[in-house]
Amino acid sequence: MGELRLLGPVEVRTHDESVLTGEPRCLAVLAALAVDAGRVVPVATLIDRVWGEDPPRQAAKTLGTYITRIRRMLEQSFSDPAVTVVNHSGGYRLTTRSDQVDLFRFRDLVVQARALSCTPQTRVALLRQSVVLHRGNPLTGVNGAWATSTREHLTGELLTARAEWAEAEVAVGNATAVLAPLTALVDTNPLVESLVVALVRALVVAGRPTEALERCRLHQQRLADGYGTDPSPQLMALYETVLRGDRQPVAAAPATQYEVSGAWPVTEPELAGAGAGSPSSGGSRSVIPMAVGSVPGKGHRWGRRRVMVTVALGTTLAVTLGAATMFRPSDRTADTSVTAAPSFTATEDFSGTALAPQQWAANQTQRENGSSWSPGMVRVNGGELQISGMGRNPSGRGNVAGAVCWCLERGVVRTYGVWEIRAKFDVGPGYAPVMGLYPDVPEETAGWGFLTLARLDDGERRVMYPVVRGVGVGPVDGAAMTGDFTTWNTYSIEWRADFVTISLNGLVILDTRTFSEPVTIPTVPMFLYVQMEPGPEGAIPAPNHQTPSQVTAHVDWARYAS
Repeated sequence: MGELRLLGPVEVRTHDESVLTGEPRCLAVLAALAVDAGRVVPVATLIDRVWGEDPPRQAAKTLGTYITRIRRMLEQSFSDPAVTVVNHSGGYRLTTRSDQVDLFRFRDLVVQARALSCTPQTRVALLRQSVVLHRGNPLTGVNGAWATSTREHLTGELLTARAEWAEAEVAVGNATAVLAPLTALVDTNPLVESLVVALVRALVVAGRPTEALERCRLHQQRLADGYGTDPSPQLMALYETVLRGDRQPVAAAPATQYEVSGAWPVTEPELAGAGAGSPSSGGSRSVIPMAVGSVPGKGHRWGRRRVMVTVALGTTLAVTLGAATMFRPSDRTADTSVTAAPSFTATEDFSGTALAPQQWAANQTQRENGSSWSPGMVRVNGGELQISGMGRNPSGRGNVAGAVCWCLERGVVRTYGVWEIRAKFDVGPGYAPVMGLYPDVPEETAGWGFLTLARLDDGERRVMYPVVRGVGVGPVDGAAMTGDFTTWNTYSIEWRADFVTISLNGLVILDTRTFSEPVTIPTVPMFLYVQMEPGPEGAIPAPNHQTPSQVTAHVDWARYAS
């Protein structure tokens, strides 16, 4: 059986086990199609992926030539004639099964290993198969900005799977066997905290607690020196467990899995621009967490219990949004009861031309720095919700931005549930995208608080972090995450009576149950909001000459389940 290989040098293994390669540009076209196998990739997207900002004058014609060569290559390599490139209006689609592309074989194995019904022995066997597919740097032989960005994301997926493999080996008694490969991985990727956690746990189980503590301290020092931050609550809890002399350290947190139902490949072609994980997708896509170099939060130092830190950012959010006049349906009333609402789900894919006034409300407020929020900066366009900011006045005066809340259904604001949102953010100093849950009641109400799903104060959109504000306490930062947030990512928050978890692409980055000291969870009804905060304010810098004329937060879809 032939196979398309992306998790290393881009190549095609033929049905007789020989390997076919091609010139770099042809391989780039193949890779650009293969990462979205089963879905239509628009010609413009392919040209951008292959040539970037400097395409040849007849790029579409040249692309067609490469498509012809790829068809011949696939015909030589696969005994299955269904494996080919199909023309569609405005694009091309690579037709394969998931087991014919190593990337999707890898993802399928990882998803199977994460199933709750999976036994430890089965899990470790599946993860062993998944890591064997990693043959080197993904997309080797393909150059350009798209390849570099995609390579980073795929490397993140692979490192996450490596950490899960190591945890699985430890769980079946193979702690000593994973020490050498784990140590090499951590030394090469020192800021990938899931690898550090796996190594520390393996060292403890292998009877080497002193080395485990030293690894914790080394990681803490790297974060403090490089970022001025501290390790995550998970590693903090593990460190304290080792200090107590426990040979069975805290168990690894179960991986969260996002999966879109449907047969793979897709029966009806869909545009790749919708992205994996969209609730409207027709194909099965398992969204594996991007292994982000975790740069954890500010609330802990080794050897001390966690200290809750009040930060200006959270305080600013409370003041600015709390003072806002929200345009909401006049007949909607807030229920401050903590009783869970009946089972309810909702999905918004922005397929129309405007927001439904029964569910969405824009914000119109004059802000203290002279900027304002205006409903005119919120619109639905091209199948996405766009919340923008405009203006380069360094004082903020006269600059304008958008803010909007999702009230889910007429007359109801929800208490508890799971919210998910798929979004990407334009680069733009002086404007900070913020998403989260905010109360529909005054601040003096019992049980008041808020939950920030993601803040991105830096103009390059390379760092995001969540915040939990409980009743009567200052905000608590979650683990800051580094990555490329100008690309599509899925953010989710699960809010329950006794805990809150916040995840990025399925990777839990905040879990209040892991904190050393209890966090009081808000109990008042809240709505999902997305806003663009104009600076200067708190950690948000002033706009400058490098700020684009318009800075936009793009939302592909949002969904809720009680």
